[in-house]
Amino acid sequence: MNTPRFHSSLALVSALVIVGCATHPKPAVQEAPAPVAAPVAPATAPTPAVPSMPALHLDNVYFEYGKADLRPEARTLLKVAVDQLLAEPESKIEIAGHCDERGTDEYNVQLGWKRAYAVRDYLVRMGIDEKRLFPISYGRARPAVTGTGEDAWKQNRRGEVTPR
Repeated sequence: MNTPRFHSSLALVSALVIVGCATHPKPAVQEAPAPVAAPVAPATAPTPAVPSMPALHLDNVYFEYGKADLRPEARTLLKVAVDQLLAEPESKIEIAGHCDERGTDEYNVQLGWKRAYAVRDYLVRMGIDEKRLFPISYGRARPAVTGTGEDAWKQNRRGEVTPR
């Protein structure tokens, strides 16, 4: 074994190990700059509010048992609806015909349609474009009041006129 060569190799390997394991200095940490406040926009005059159309307020109309004829008080309520609809020509409404719990589903759905169309036809005769009116029948599926008896039934025999 050649000792000087061995010692030279050993010295070289040791030097490499020492250099390789040496810790490298960490870069200096730079602090983030302090946040700069955003420029404040100059005060401006408030934007005038856009006048909005008043919301439609439409009352329900009620029907006699087994009928789809508009009663005089229903016509009075619908005249108010006509005035509102004429004042707001872009508004559209749904007209839902409802029934009480008596009768078959088929009968009540048909009666609900008759009630919805009775309201629709009245509004059209009063000058409302039929393209703005959307009749639908719910029959007895959506009662306003649950229960049995005339007090509940008379509240469920209705035509609901709601903005769409």
